[in-house]
Amino acid sequence: MPRPCSLFGLALVLFFPLLAEGSVSVREIEFNRIDRNSSVGDWLECSIEVEVRRDSQDSTRKNASYVDDLVVKLMLGIESESDSGKSFEFFRSQASLVSLKEGRHFIRFYLPPEIVERDRVRKEVHSFLVQLLRSGKPVFESVSRQLERPQVKDSFLKRIDEESSRNDGILLPQFKTPFFTAYPRESPSYRDLETPVLIP
Repeated sequence: MPRPCSLFGLALVLFFPLLAEGSVSVREIEFNRIDRNSSVGDWLECSIEVEVRRDSQDSTRKNASYVDDLVVKLMLGIESESDSGKSFEFFRSQASLVSLKEGRHFIRFYLPPEIVERDRVRKEVHSFLVQLLRSGKPVFESVSRQLERPQVKDSFLKRIDEESSRNDGILLPQFKTPFFTAYPRESPSYRDLETPVLIP
């Protein structure tokens, strides 16, 4: 499977860890506009590089070299351009991982081409927040430069709570997109918690 074709190059993003606990962290966050042969336009890709370190002192691990209960949350604030002017749209999504071995892994999320075209989204975003959670508890958090100040971050989270629900299901984890077979050597296995389990 060929790798996605980059149209506009990578946007390496400065981010600031606000919470760091234990042996799992975010090393790098990148945004990029990419296409697929079957797509009608460009997708916005967010690539989050997560590092897992061995921790023999963590009694919750079945194996000291693996983390089994990690959830990656992504929240975005997009500056949208329309015929009536500029405004903001807010998106949220999360990905639950089956198990991550000691090392570096890439968790990817995508905005579909209809949104990229409608809102005239470039390869940069205005603001973002990434959280890593274990057993529902945040263990690492990174924000964009715009959210460094606590009051600005609080305002961002308030707008996420109030406005992102109308966009739920639009920002998608990799396994729910046409890129589910891309990056085969880099992509972890995801837990699909929304698929119903049929019991005979």
